[in-house]
Amino acid sequence: MHTFRRFILSIVLTLPLWGLGGYAQINTDRMMNIARNALAYDDYVLSISYFNLVINYKPHLYEPYFYRGVAKFYLDDYSGAILDCTETIRRNPYFPNSYELRGLSYINLNRFPEAISDYETAVEMMPDNRSLWHNLALCHLENDSLERADSIANIIIRKWAKQADGYNIKAQIFLQKKDTVAAEAAIDKAIEVDKHNLSAITAKANILMSHEQYADAIKQFDESLRLNPKQANSLINRALCHYHLDHYRDAMADYDRALELEPKNFVGHYNRGLLRANVGEDNLAIEDFNFILSIDPDDMMATFNRATLLENIGDYRGAIRDYTTVINEYPKFLYGYERRAAARRMIGDNAGANRDEEHVLKEQIAHRYGYTTPTSRQKNKTRKKSQINLDDYQQLVEEDTREQEPEYESEYRGRVQNQEQEAKLMLPNENTYNIFRQAGMTDLIDTFEHAFQEAQAGNINDAIAGFTRVIEQNDHFAEAYFNRGILHLLLDDTPHAIPDLSKAGELGIYQAYNIIKKNQNIKNK
Repeated sequence: MHTFRRFILSIVLTLPLWGLGGYAQINTDRMMNIARNALAYDDYVLSISYFNLVINYKPHLYEPYFYRGVAKFYLDDYSGAILDCTETIRRNPYFPNSYELRGLSYINLNRFPEAISDYETAVEMMPDNRSLWHNLALCHLENDSLERADSIANIIIRKWAKQADGYNIKAQIFLQKKDTVAAEAAIDKAIEVDKHNLSAITAKANILMSHEQYADAIKQFDESLRLNPKQANSLINRALCHYHLDHYRDAMADYDRALELEPKNFVGHYNRGLLRANVGEDNLAIEDFNFILSIDPDDMMATFNRATLLENIGDYRGAIRDYTTVINEYPKFLYGYERRAAARRMIGDNAGANRDEEHVLKEQIAHRYGYTTPTSRQKNKTRKKSQINLDDYQQLVEEDTREQEPEYESEYRGRVQNQEQEAKLMLPNENTYNIFRQAGMTDLIDTFEHAFQEAQAGNINDAIAGFTRVIEQNDHFAEAYFNRGILHLLLDDTPHAIPDLSKAGELGIYQAYNIIKKNQNIKNK
């Protein structure tokens, strides 16, 4: 697969700028070159500002809209990318890359029917582009159109007999049908066609793991990671296999490596925390569970595990706090009362401990002693992340190997710093005010400031109406778009918020892209 930079340069060479003449042509050419160079070197916000200039000079051109859509895609502004691709198609409906990029943006927003429509158009224009067929099949798979996905897989097998793609897609179809035997046969065929195919090898390892053939699964994961050492999920799954075979040191090493690659991986932190607890590294285990609870404060299993660890290191008040949190959420979890009673006794709260023990006794009598408290971790058992049974609090989390994320193929790979950006209203700078005053637009400033005051007073709908009036008078007022987008977010109106924030980013308020990334319904990567 080509890198994004090579893809951009190839388009630069093959897409002529047309309809440009005279002195304006030289300026527009120069702006396009600057913009494309900025895009090639990952300076997306700078490239957008120059594409804006080209669009202002020559709004009939389709290329600057397309490239600006690419930049927005890289900034995870998928809604903005869709709008720009639509403008591209309006100006040139015979440019297949715009359908591909818009389809990929729809995929990232989980809008598969629209993605299917765009990919269908793209494959008509470029029938020999394997990646387009591949992604089209996966979109149908996501859309539960299994028969259509299978027919496209057959097309891929026929057109590219020496490629494993078609068999990999068939394997995913069989897995979705819960037919693991047929899925494994398809994966074996994929490996027969291409013994170095990463997707097939990883899928084979996952199926062997689901069959509890851990030693064989490790061999496949070894090969998968040899081909691509930066697969966090494969490292986590191999760690589970090592755990089941009592290879705790190897399991810990895999979790460490996985978390170097994906520092925010839930399963990696949870399972490493449990392994650290098992070998007596309580403080390090607490760090893992602290991280889990920083991203999901309502995870009661992580809360209970942290409570037991805090109790182990003598932080009884911290343990009591966590035990109480769990008990409040699950009042029938009697083991929680038992542990809290023990912690309360350690700080001299005998009355509280007695109440907890009496509660447990009464509940046990009420249930005719039918309740059994967990003792130690049951060997060779794991649980799915979605399973909630507090008795399983010491069991490692198992990745669901039968529901792996489809691997779409694309030249586009979005990268943007995930900076924390506070979503708050914004005033224009003094220079902007001066420009409006010099243009005799003091009424526009008054309307903006009144809307801003309404927002601060909590009159959200009135403020939105005010910013709308500003935009109707001047559709380049970036702060008005930004503030209206923030107010829509406050109303949980994401469909209206994202386009406003996208427009604000397009007009130069680049922190809008980080807010978009945090709030739009994007597909997990």
